[in-house]
Amino acid sequence: MTDKPRDWPNVAREARDRSAEAACEGIRALEPIVMAEQQFTETELLRRVNKGLNLFQRIARLLESVGAQTRP
Repeated sequence: MTDKPRDWPNVAREARDRSAEAACEGIRALEPIVMAEQQFTETELLRRVNKGLNLFQRIARLLESVGAQTRP
């Protein structure tokens, strides 16, 4: 007798992969700021921080869509 395959890992694969891509993009946007690799104008600094925040929100929503429990 075989067990029914688990649905969650199959359904969550796309959310997992999209979250990982967003995390990598966020790292690319924020790492130069944190590591002080170069000087940024205030506008570029705000753009990078805004992009990072937007990507973190996307990651949270993707993971919540497949059942991750988060605090409101």
